[in-house]
Formats: sequence, C-alpha cells, structure tokens
Amino acid sequence: MSLLKDAVAQEQQRIERMIEGYEIKLSSLPKGTIVTKSVKGNQYHYLQYRDGKKTVSEYIGKDNERVAQLQEQIEHRKHIQTMLKALREEYATAQKMLEVSA
Repeated sequence: MSLLKDAVAQEQQRIERMIEGYEIKLSSLPKGTIVTKSVKGNQYHYLQYRDGKKTVSEYIGKDNERVAQLQEQIEHRKHIQTMLKALREEYATAQKMLEVSA
C-alpha cells in the first residue's frame, strides 16, 4: 500500500470517528425552533419541531434564561449538522480516492 493510500485510509477512519461522535452529541440536543406567541400582552415560548408528519409544540415557559439556553443548544445543533454534512462529503471523497487507487 502506498504512503498516500495509507494517509487517505487513516483520514477516512478519523472522519468516521468524528461522524460517530457528532451523531451522539446531536442526539442529546433539542431539535426544532423556538416560537413565541403573544396572548393578551403576555409572551409564551414553545419549542416547535416535527415528529414524522406531525408538528409538535412543547411549552417552554416564560423563563427567558431557559429560552436563551434552548436557543443556544438549537444553534449548536445546526452547527453540528453543517459539520456532519461536510464530513460526510469528505468521507465520500476519501472513499472514491481509495476505490480509484485500488
């Protein structure tokens, strides 16, 4: 096996480990978006997401600190999803390189 092929194989294994780690982290983060509804001058916050074909709204409460914390977690989830997409593309590229060199 050539040095380049070894390097690509090692990179592919590193990408696999990163993808597994990010998927585990992703499963612990909330999905969806925060929706604020105003009723009679009061604001109520809901976490809204899809469960299959159904849209689910979970009441969060009026606590702005909890809303901010959930919003931060949702942003982190979106960042991880973007990173996972890029890693999967890199994995596919590495796979093609290994197939060509075989």
